[in-house]
Amino acid sequence: MQAAGLLYDATWHALFVGFVFGMIFAHAPIVFPAVLRVPVPMAGRYYVHWALLQLSLVARLAGDLLGDAQLRRVGGLLGAAAIVLFLLNTASAAVLEYKKRRA
Repeated sequence: MQAAGLLYDATWHALFVGFVFGMIFAHAPIVFPAVLRVPVPMAGRYYVHWALLQLSLVARLAGDLLGDAQLRRVGGLLGAAAIVLFLLNTASAAVLEYKKRRA
């Protein structure tokens, strides 16, 4: 990939993965209960998928800046894992809260 393409990739990943998904992760415990009427309590485990997202972004951007395709690939896979972990954490927090309220 050409250098301009890598800088373009780094810019868009920093914006969309770093900022947009970071905001989704940060606001999910507030927005989901309001929109879906499902309580989702904030839990310490939420920092795990956020940290994994940041690590994935660092790897992806480093891969872009260094021209290392393998590092870019690792960053992409870690980003996907962070999103899946976010979904699992959020769903499990909602289910646990639902069970706690029903007990």
